[in-house]
Amino acid sequence: MIHRTPRSLVTGALVALASLSAASTASAQTTGFALDRYEPTPSDLYFASEFPWYSGASTWSLRVGLVADYARNPLVARSTDGRATALVENMLVLHPQVGLSLFNRVGLHLSLPVGVLQDGALATLGGNTLGASGTVGVGDLRIGARVRLWNDADHDAASLHVSVYGFAPVADRTSNLGDGGFRVRGLVTLAGHPGPIRYSVGAGVHARPDFSTGTPSSVGTEVIATAAVGLALADDRFTIGPEAWMARNVSASDNARPWNGEVILGAHYLVADTVLLGLGGGVGLSEGPGTPAFRGLFQVAYAPAVRAAAPPVDTDGDGVFDSEDVCVDVPQGDTPDPARAGCPLADRDRDGVLDADDQCPDVARGPHEDPARRGCPEGDRDHDTVLDSADRCPDEAQGDTPDPRRRGCPDGDRDHDTVRDSVDVCPDEPRGLVPDPSREGCPAPDRDHDTVPDDADHCPDEPGAPSPDPNRNGCPGLVRVEGGNIRILEQVFFDTNRATIKAQSFRVLNAVADVLRVTPTIRRVAIEGHTDNVGGEAHNMDLSDRRARAVLDWLVAHGIEADRLESHGYGPTRPIESNANAAGRARNRRVEFHILDPQ
Repeated sequence: MIHRTPRSLVTGALVALASLSAASTASAQTTGFALDRYEPTPSDLYFASEFPWYSGASTWSLRVGLVADYARNPLVARSTDGRATALVENMLVLHPQVGLSLFNRVGLHLSLPVGVLQDGALATLGGNTLGASGTVGVGDLRIGARVRLWNDADHDAASLHVSVYGFAPVADRTSNLGDGGFRVRGLVTLAGHPGPIRYSVGAGVHARPDFSTGTPSSVGTEVIATAAVGLALADDRFTIGPEAWMARNVSASDNARPWNGEVILGAHYLVADTVLLGLGGGVGLSEGPGTPAFRGLFQVAYAPAVRAAAPPVDTDGDGVFDSEDVCVDVPQGDTPDPARAGCPLADRDRDGVLDADDQCPDVARGPHEDPARRGCPEGDRDHDTVLDSADRCPDEAQGDTPDPRRRGCPDGDRDHDTVRDSVDVCPDEPRGLVPDPSREGCPAPDRDHDTVPDDADHCPDEPGAPSPDPNRNGCPGLVRVEGGNIRILEQVFFDTNRATIKAQSFRVLNAVADVLRVTPTIRRVAIEGHTDNVGGEAHNMDLSDRRARAVLDWLVAHGIEADRLESHGYGPTRPIESNANAAGRARNRRVEFHILDPQ
């Protein structure tokens, strides 16, 4: 097939077209070179113009793909009279590839061309037999790396990248898939995504072994250039636009420096943010070795969408990004800590005194700093809010009733009569059962101490007991109030081994009832029953309890409020005399009345 443009690949005359072996494309070939001019990008959004991708917000990202590359008439010989012979008429190469990106900056790529179809004629030119290989073969193994120098291609208007590819000579030269020696291809790419446009421009060098076709045309080290521009649609999933790439031999003699150029229209679509499909086709712009009259491309790749790396965050707004900030929620302030990026010099209690100078780094100094200890609050040992320097009782809390005369001290009650010392006229003497109304906290005058005030005591110098009879009030009788007890001067008698009170004891019990009636300040009395040790202890305990209860019931029956009384039986456990004789046992069989409230 003859290209439409009559530019010459082989400008010299071919030696005798009769030497062409057009009928046998399977004949043995003695030499060849890497004919395919298409170098696929590692699953990028363009076929030949790099539009680099990286791992984004992830540590790594993987892409696996396959490009099918069909070329029509990539190698044509033209005679001096203009006749053309397609030495390689149809060529189909598959490019399986895998790419790995690390840390959103580095990409590693691997691909291996596999030739699955070549047909055409053979020709011997300058001692080299050239033409199609009829067998399946692998091309040179391509190993590459690229680095992001500045910005991101798909998220910034401009970005800069460097790529280097090495080609290991694993291909058989007769397959037209390898040069028979090591190759290196380096490329600098400027790419970006301003608005709805994706573009890429690249330039570099392809260092490859020199190879002469036996005519003025030859293959060798080249300068290369790529360019692409596309319209991004469908939420950036679909990209369509033209691509172009060219190469110029710079290692051959001046008259053997062919150039190669192609242009295609390509489209790529990302399905479900995971599978990348590409389709493209275009024409060659020259007749340099490897430039086809037409090229068709199809791509399929596992290429999950790469999320952009999150912009750096500075939560506390102190100019140190969170990724490096040890104290992300605390600004470093005017005194940053040189040992901890983004942190202020430590002030754990946040009282404005740095820990290095703070003698109480975990306790704020508060409004009253201790003048003797930097950063410390003035002491309050008893935690009553009165500072020690002003607290008259620094180790005793002032409580709910502070002493108005001694700051920080509780108002005392030395005589335990519920009248605070600050108002108690008699702080060391309880006010007793009959307080003096004219002197707070004092008992009414009572010379004989029988709880009957002198002004009401008919016998003020003889101890007695309160009585409803004014002529007997405070005079000696059957009972006496003294020492917190209502002391009866006669025993309470019961039937033997029973809790029945004998009538002869009603008189003394009436005297007890009179005391309780006329002395309402006696709020609680305990009635205790006691026995001697004659008989079993359990029996005596029960008997004493029943007798004490019988006395309580008698008093209640005679008008004394039940809530002022309680009863207990102690049996023989609290003797006041020896049980060894009858007199002692008689004394131990007794009933006692103890005033509980007030104490």
